[in-house]
Amino acid sequence: MADYRQKSRNNETGPSLNLLFNPKSIAIVGASNDLSRIGGLSIQFLQQHGYPGRIFPVNSKYREVFCLRCFPTLSSIPDPVDLVLVGIPRQHVFDAFKECADKRIPFITLFSAGYAEMSEAGRREQEELLRLSRQARIRVLGPNCIGFISPHESVAASFMSGLEMPRLITGSIALITQSGGVGNSLLTMAAEHSIGFSYLISTGNELDLEVSDFIEHFIADSKTKTIAILIEGLKDPTRFARAADKAMRENKPIVALKLGRSDIGRKAAASHTGSMAGIDAVYGGLFKQKGICQVSDLDELLGVANLFALHRAPNGNRVAILSSSGGVGALMADLAANSGLCLPSPSGLTRDHLRDLSPALASIANPMDLTTQFMNDDETIVRYLQVFAEDKNFDFLILVLTLSASGKMARVAERIAALAPSLSKPMAVCWPVGALDRQCFRLLENAGIPLFFQPARCMSAVGHFVRYGMFHRDRHI
Repeated sequence: MADYRQKSRNNETGPSLNLLFNPKSIAIVGASNDLSRIGGLSIQFLQQHGYPGRIFPVNSKYREVFCLRCFPTLSSIPDPVDLVLVGIPRQHVFDAFKECADKRIPFITLFSAGYAEMSEAGRREQEELLRLSRQARIRVLGPNCIGFISPHESVAASFMSGLEMPRLITGSIALITQSGGVGNSLLTMAAEHSIGFSYLISTGNELDLEVSDFIEHFIADSKTKTIAILIEGLKDPTRFARAADKAMRENKPIVALKLGRSDIGRKAAASHTGSMAGIDAVYGGLFKQKGICQVSDLDELLGVANLFALHRAPNGNRVAILSSSGGVGALMADLAANSGLCLPSPSGLTRDHLRDLSPALASIANPMDLTTQFMNDDETIVRYLQVFAEDKNFDFLILVLTLSASGKMARVAERIAALAPSLSKPMAVCWPVGALDRQCFRLLENAGIPLFFQPARCMSAVGHFVRYGMFHRDRHI
């Protein structure tokens, strides 16, 4: 199948992915009024999230679905259709593809499962679908996927349960995942912290469209600042490497979580999407060579990607740590060393500017122990942040807060949120106090400030962030 795929791709370019992500019309094969079925949920979520185009339910059993006229076949739809969502039993899929070919449909999203991930017979059926789609010049997302969302265009072409949220949050992270279930988890995790996506795509078995197709598209997409990928294996590592090189040239960071790193994990990946996971060391070497940030779990994938989405990576690894506790400052210093970060001393000018604010039991240093004096005078923390941000000895600021007095800390959070856009250095906040200060957290998140709840998570993310900036700098000197 790989040889046929490559030959076909070289001989035709196909429709632009812009049409996939912003279709003017969508047909749902297997449409239903039943919200326990894919054909019902797909229509509900398109309507719920304000899809502006035309929706064409297709099912010979119904005349109307969700107050929309239902058509017995694709060919009976009188208007052009840009995208067809197919979520029907496998034995009927080939006929649906032939209908799509007859109607000259440019894109299909195939939700149906039971192909290469299941058996050799399923793999052969998947290959036949590829041949048919290539002959008809149709691009296919899936099978065994949960579709995609394009929040900026109000397109929720998916049945993922996370779409029950009241609204889609727009952002600048493009997430490409070979696991639909994990994609749903990341959507809901992100929403909890006001993190939005430019796109979220579940690629499934990658019969046709694969990770590299989407990376290449997002490199040129103005709404996307960073690309997050969750992969079990690559269909075409050489093409992926070329796409990664282009992403580096265009300063579009890629953050990657590789699944199937253990023997058991590799077997699970093969049974999930039919993907050959490969040797972890090979993937790790490829990621390192191409400047891709490899992370180890979902929280880290989201945290690092969000950091890139909110700030441009600096050219150096010199970090200033300001904390409300000397103990946590020492912990952050230890973690900084583990992440390869440098903690230089503040400049003489910084000491002069802050001498009148220096706590009685602390000196102007790095880490800087702010003590708790700013609790009664929130202007103090503003002064510290402004002066440290102007210090040429630093490339990045980390503010660590260990207090949970909601009333006073809300005022502090408001001041930080108002100040952050004017700072001349990127900044992250680490606030390891549990859920007591949810109001404060929301103030910072809504202001676009990267927020972490675990010191190790924070420092690891900052390490990835500054290493990418230095890698990019060295590549372009």
